[in-house]
Amino acid sequence: MRRLAALLPVLLLSGCGNDPAGVLSPTPSGLSATVLESGAVHLSWNQCPDPDFESYTLWRSGTPGIADNPSLATAVFSGMDVLSMVFTDSTASPGQYSYYVLETRNTSGLKAWSNEVTVFVPDPDPVLTVFFIDPTWGSLSGDAILVRTPGGGNYLIDGGSSVPQWSCGTDVIIPLLDSLGVSHLDGIVATHPHSDHIGGLVDVLGTVTVDTVWDCGWPGEASDLYEQFLDEVDACGARYVVARRGMTLDWGQDLTVRVLHPASNLGSGSMNNASIVLMVSFGDVNVLLAGDLETAGGEESVMSAFSPFELRASVLKVGHHGSSDATGYPWLEAVQPQIGVIEVGAGNPYGHPHPELLNRLSTSGTAVYRTDLNGTVRIETDGQTVNVFP
Repeated sequence: MRRLAALLPVLLLSGCGNDPAGVLSPTPSGLSATVLESGAVHLSWNQCPDPDFESYTLWRSGTPGIADNPSLATAVFSGMDVLSMVFTDSTASPGQYSYYVLETRNTSGLKAWSNEVTVFVPDPDPVLTVFFIDPTWGSLSGDAILVRTPGGGNYLIDGGSSVPQWSCGTDVIIPLLDSLGVSHLDGIVATHPHSDHIGGLVDVLGTVTVDTVWDCGWPGEASDLYEQFLDEVDACGARYVVARRGMTLDWGQDLTVRVLHPASNLGSGSMNNASIVLMVSFGDVNVLLAGDLETAGGEESVMSAFSPFELRASVLKVGHHGSSDATGYPWLEAVQPQIGVIEVGAGNPYGHPHPELLNRLSTSGTAVYRTDLNGTVRIETDGQTVNVFP
């Protein structure tokens, strides 16, 4: 993980040392950082010993790789006193990662870069944010959901479709991550092996680093795309975990994430009913992410394992793109969602969402948001109230 706890120092790289090759560039310093309780970032470095020292400049950016592209960074400190080796940055954005590098210059105009340190500044008013990403392209549909935790974690649930001309991963998810300054995912959940859920994940895994991948562990026949996905997980070095009912996923201390499905038996044989179903809880707000879970053999299995109270959720990701074979009346009676979000492509050839399903949601008093009509839907909650930004 790349987060820093308050008052916990990051790794301090080795100190200054003369270049054995005799190159006249300055000796780089080792940089370290600590996030204070106030949210300010305290940075320190060791003194450069070179007699031709001229200046230190401390750079900050919202993206890593400052030394490779300083144009994206901001200078937060500059000094010509060789003994000026500390700085407290009170302008780092809360709820985001910040990256720092120290540049050392000498009187010959040459420079050297320190190690790059990464810090996460906690948000004093933490929120859980869920992006229900619009998967629309032509006739394609699918699911793609980004969860940003109150503690700064980023988790992607499914990745939409992918064809040679277009990929939800490359063309939609990666640009969204870039806009948020996210270059690393703490985790990916592949709910089940259908191509409209894992197609874009292959491209995401090849672009950003990922700590953990949770998969349903489908044991039967699957597409070559699923095999490609598993190969990409193995190649990227992420930890691979098969999710099963009863697990609680560690997505940060402010959040509880429970796996409601699948059980050890993957159900009726339907790949949809192998979907990983998650209950994400922050404060008094629950968000139920149902994958492509169908009523027969899927919702029935979950309702037999949990009481209606355990299934209550303010927000429901409606199952199977709004198909009539999912989100039945008993499920809605148990969950009692205030808000239902349907992940569906505008040009899908299946008629999703089906009128029967929309009628069930209306009868249940659920406010409905649809990616085919509203585009990407963003939901934010402070643990008490829920705000929707279609």
